[in-house]
Amino acid sequence: MKKYNFTVCKFMVAILFFLLPISLFAQDNSFIKGKVSETSQSNSDSLSALPFANVVWKGTTIGTTTDENGNFQLKRISQTDDLVISYTGYQSDTISIEGQSFINITLKSSSLADVVVEGNTDDILVSQTETITTNDLKKAACCTLSESFETNASVDATTADAVTGSRQIKMLGLDGVYSQLLVEGMPMMRGLNVRSGLGFISGTWVSSIDINKGAGSVVNGYESITGQINTQLASPTKKKEENENLFNLYLNPNGRMEANLNLIHHINSKWQSATLLHASGSVMENDRNNDGFLDLPKYRQFNVLNRWKYEGKKFETQFGIRVLDENRYGGQVDYQSTNYGKSNFKFVEQNAYGVEMNTSRTEVWGKLGLFLSKNLNFGNQLTANYHKLNQVWGRKFFDGEEKYFFYNGILDWNISKKHLLRSGVSYVYNYTSRVYIDYSIGDNAEAYIIPLRKEKIPAIFTEYTFNQDGDVTIVAGVRSDFHNLYGTQISPRLNLKWNAAENTVFRASAGRGFRVANPIVENARFFASSRSLFLPQNLNPEIAWNMGASFVQGFEIAERKGKITLDFYRTDFENQVVLNVENPSEIRFSNLDEESYANSFQAQAEYELLKGFDIIFAYKYYDVKTTINNELVAVPYTAKHRFFTNLEYKTKNKKWAFDWTGQFIGSQRLPASFDENNDNQIIESSQSPAYFLMNAQITRNFKISNKPLEVYIGGENLTNYSQPNPIINADNPFGERFDTSNIYAPIMGAMGYAGLRFYF
Repeated sequence: MKKYNFTVCKFMVAILFFLLPISLFAQDNSFIKGKVSETSQSNSDSLSALPFANVVWKGTTIGTTTDENGNFQLKRISQTDDLVISYTGYQSDTISIEGQSFINITLKSSSLADVVVEGNTDDILVSQTETITTNDLKKAACCTLSESFETNASVDATTADAVTGSRQIKMLGLDGVYSQLLVEGMPMMRGLNVRSGLGFISGTWVSSIDINKGAGSVVNGYESITGQINTQLASPTKKKEENENLFNLYLNPNGRMEANLNLIHHINSKWQSATLLHASGSVMENDRNNDGFLDLPKYRQFNVLNRWKYEGKKFETQFGIRVLDENRYGGQVDYQSTNYGKSNFKFVEQNAYGVEMNTSRTEVWGKLGLFLSKNLNFGNQLTANYHKLNQVWGRKFFDGEEKYFFYNGILDWNISKKHLLRSGVSYVYNYTSRVYIDYSIGDNAEAYIIPLRKEKIPAIFTEYTFNQDGDVTIVAGVRSDFHNLYGTQISPRLNLKWNAAENTVFRASAGRGFRVANPIVENARFFASSRSLFLPQNLNPEIAWNMGASFVQGFEIAERKGKITLDFYRTDFENQVVLNVENPSEIRFSNLDEESYANSFQAQAEYELLKGFDIIFAYKYYDVKTTINNELVAVPYTAKHRFFTNLEYKTKNKKWAFDWTGQFIGSQRLPASFDENNDNQIIESSQSPAYFLMNAQITRNFKISNKPLEVYIGGENLTNYSQPNPIINADNPFGERFDTSNIYAPIMGAMGYAGLRFYF
């Protein structure tokens, strides 16, 4: 560890244990009035006012706090009728205020339902977080979680390669692997599943997505570097709701079809269950540029999830199981899938070049919250999964197997209305086996039998939350992970929030995270090429510090609300597994020698221009560099400048919804590549052209026997921009100058789609 980072670490740990509270006063608005009270699990008949509780419009940062008698007043907004009420140490609740002028709200005196069983709301309010709601997801088709960020400015979704059509995300200018991907507060998209996991969750399964920039909570684990993306799945409520089941269909002219069915079951007053079913596939051959390669892969996926929920006076619990099977293949039009890795695998030497990714996954999870007393609760989270991944790139083969177990035990002590102490222990067991074989070099196949990795990581953590009347909130934590392979890793993290005025919020965060990379899986796009692999055995964990701040200023013009958000974050790596593809014949990995960092700046403005007409404008600047071949260079395939616009209009009767999204992606540095026109030439590192993308969707809402039906049609990439000749030397895929990875833009032109959502 570098000396200055060790000093910073000591300094932050000192801060965590010697923070002093700060006092300010809150102000509120008018129009909807209410009162927030508290109740305990041990005595549900005992109610008392809850002062300084947070009352926020769902999906926004517009809100207020209750006064010393638990009362509040808050001006209505057009975007939503749902209020989120939360307070440190209590179970959050979401209430619809439609048609009401005064509401009474009762919160249970239990943070466990939030932290363990339902997800943590208090941390979301402190750190800079955006929430993608169900209504936001309906702005686009959102077939999978990986496609759910198209109408969000904070997360960049890009096409990864020209053969599989896979998508990847970036946040704060860095690859999505540096963001901790959580499902209901648990790390389920990691390891061998970190790259493809976003495509294995159907968009109709998602109830909300919380995007947390910067250092997150220490409670959720050690892998958060640039932030946390937490996905909440559809879950039954205790009270039976009308039309809570959902049937969804999607199709597009390129042959992709999807079907989803969400079924909610109410067993009795304490037991509820949900069954989520998904089936999708694509069987058509698309080769618009006539290069002999499929523009989109063929695939089929089956995905089933079943979950149960119990709510009692002394404890609450949830548990579930999910099973997934997917076969995906692309490449030349004549290629036939071998089902590599499946029980019906038959290897036949083919003249056609193909790429396959076959995945089988089974996961189980459980959550248990115990209410020990009014102010003391103990929560348990656990998940286990078995993941098998088999990939083919021409004559290169990869076999991966992972067995993962995670346990998190959290003790919450609600010291007072201002102070919460959260401590706990966690344990991770991770068994990973990987084999890579390259037959493309001839009869003497080169095999990388990557050392078996058995990680055993017990850990302890503590986190202190101070809440001064809702105006100043401090969340300070530290965790120590005792890694059997890489030693003790200490991760301090700090989040601050200051409501400086009625519509002014400052936030700041700092923290350390680490992760163990899986280089082949995380960079699979580069293996569909003639490149040779250079993978040393002594790669160290990736370790980085992230620090940042944000400013939110609300405003009102012509009695319509808006806000401006500015944020800046910097990530500094102590160590990084550096990908070097500057030589078009190689894929080379190494530990970081010198400097590697990412600076991210974002400015965003939101405003309701007309009744029902909302606009969002955003600009992002990235300065991302790393040391490659002893030179500090810009990380390839990262645009320095990006502009984002989203326009949404809903008619007054809410029967029609119109959505439009435009994105300008600036120039990106491209590494050296082969020259298709000259076998003896290599094109030096260059810059890609900038381009503009446009998506749009129209939704019509109907009622059939009082059951909602939503029909939507839309288009993606309506500017019809696609990268010319995305595959280098497509005529000779088994030759020495073949490459499909040099992708900076979409490989498909304009595409339409249609679908429906029926609630019953």
